[in-house]
Amino acid sequence: MAVTLVTTSLAHSAEHSVGGRLGSQGIGASYTVKQDWTLVDGDQLQLRFLVMGVDVNDVDDLELNGRDYKGDVSAYSLQGGVDWYPFSGKYTDNFFFSTGLTYFDHDIEGTSKDYLSTNIGDTSVTKADRVKLNAEIEQSSIAPYLSMGWGNRIREEGGLSFQAELGVMAPFSDADVKLNATDPSNRLSVQNIDRERQKIEDDIGNVFGFVSVAVTYQF
Repeated sequence: MAVTLVTTSLAHSAEHSVGGRLGSQGIGASYTVKQDWTLVDGDQLQLRFLVMGVDVNDVDDLELNGRDYKGDVSAYSLQGGVDWYPFSGKYTDNFFFSTGLTYFDHDIEGTSKDYLSTNIGDTSVTKADRVKLNAEIEQSSIAPYLSMGWGNRIREEGGLSFQAELGVMAPFSDADVKLNATDPSNRLSVQNIDRERQKIEDDIGNVFGFVSVAVTYQF
């Protein structure tokens, strides 16, 4: 009987999960702990913390203001939030909403892939002008986030679980964009380059979407 009681206790003790995560913010790890407090009958609240990052050189498919760039990307983020599983039905109890704060640090350095044949500001250039744009983008900010997803509701029996998430975050600080041109014929003015820089800033925007998937272990 004592062995049975101990086994039952262990089998019903899962309150935490750890996992590996892959998404638009890179790769990383997460830790989640189940909370005792609830908002409605049958729900579950979890506190989740994660760290993610990516550092890649010679990325070949960067796009800034509709132009193709090749360059280096470094992005790291820390996130803490609350996951709320409001439903208790058989097919809906894994659905969750999440909110919290993310701190991220993004750095991008890139050069347009080909000689440009386009309008930059109010000046038209062709490939014969051998013009390229060089961009440097830095952004470090705290950003509130909202998301929804499916999976990783912590079960009493523990074990492996899956999670997928889709959301948006809104940084408090704008990106710092620096832009210059390789322009052998001096076709571009300072005003031309500044207009292009402003378009890149507008293209980055003030709200970011993100997506991730994770495999976790509950214990």
